Amino acid sequence: MWREEHALAVLEDVPGDLVTSSGSGLDPDITLENARYQLGRVADKWAKDTNREPATVKREVEGILKAKSFAPMGGLFGEKLVNVLAVNLELRNRFGPPAE
Repeated sequence: MWREEHALAVLEDVPGDLVTSSGSGLDPDITLENARYQLGRVADKWAKDTNREPATVKREVEGILKAKSFAPMGGLFGEKLVNVLAVNLELRNRFGPPAE
């Protein structure tokens, strides 16, 4: 029904878990695809807060995502995941606390 009422709205493909997760903050893992989808926004914010070059920060965050990603059951099934807390702790260790 929404689509019928908004036929001209531009839609964007997003990772499934971006729109289906609980939003409770209790889900420790997101898909690597979801993390990469948010990469630009996250890197831009860290770059702004730390007065660093956005492209450099983006590359560093990409490296953190790669290093922190894992596959469930040793890669037997499912998509690669990233633990959000582990990534945030690494970002804080690398760049310091975010600006308030």
